[in-house]
Amino acid sequence: MTKFKKSRLLYTWAFTRRKTTAAIDITNSCNLKCSHCYWWKEERPEELGDDAMVAFMKSLRAKGMTAAIIYGGEPMLRPKMCEAASKIFDHPLIFTNGTQGFTQINAEWILSLDGTKAVHDSIRGYGAHDCAVGNLRKAPRKPVVHTTITRQNRHNLEEFLDELAGLPIKGVGFSFYTPHRTGDDGSLFIPVDERDPILDELLRLRKKYWRILGLTTTMANQFRKDGEFSEWNSNEKCPVNKVCNCYNADGTLKPCTYGSDADCSRCGCASIPLYRAAIRHLDPLALFMIYRMVK
Repeated sequence: MTKFKKSRLLYTWAFTRRKTTAAIDITNSCNLKCSHCYWWKEERPEELGDDAMVAFMKSLRAKGMTAAIIYGGEPMLRPKMCEAASKIFDHPLIFTNGTQGFTQINAEWILSLDGTKAVHDSIRGYGAHDCAVGNLRKAPRKPVVHTTITRQNRHNLEEFLDELAGLPIKGVGFSFYTPHRTGDDGSLFIPVDERDPILDELLRLRKKYWRILGLTTTMANQFRKDGEFSEWNSNEKCPVNKVCNCYNADGTLKPCTYGSDADCSRCGCASIPLYRAAIRHLDPLALFMIYRMVK
């Protein structure tokens, strides 16, 4: 049954325009203040209480949304709501900074790690790395690691992958920092025309870290200025928007998981290259990565 549900979800993504996925900010609280995160830079509406949040998630499921991506803030500051989501949706995926630990919740986990100890802590705060990695080692199921590439960690990738190779993870995927339309922090953003050397390095490193590094040539081409980037770098052309609705913690719609002011013309979201490589180009490895990430 699980394999059938996964296959049906992938078929729906590929051949219909039905909204099957909800990306939900399940809380407005977070215990960290990461330098590259949009969350603390924007005004946020009041979050729904427990009963209202459960009712809201059930209403989405009743509308045919079988997959849910649970965000925050830090979702594990509301563990009961994470558990509720895991029971309401067929395919729950929870993003976490790892500092609150991992539980037996029947969901797939995405752990945010941004580099080795010194680099990660410079981005997320002192002690964040050891806390997250310590919890990872005790996790009941292997998570996928997600890393946002910025000017802070772009030169640390091989050392970081060497560390990850020794940890119990499913794999690691990379985004580029997406700036806001209201301005750009020059210490973070890597211009689109400077991405190619980083992508080339990651593809080179894939030969060494093939077991964990989730990047293919087709995926990398989606990020390249002279590749396919211009085919999807707007909210109107975003393929993820065709299958996914994003929601604030009060249940209202928002245009993007990166917030209301995300600059789509300079997007670095990893979901779109993965989606396009798998669904548009039928990249076998990209399809396999999606299949493994979906519960």
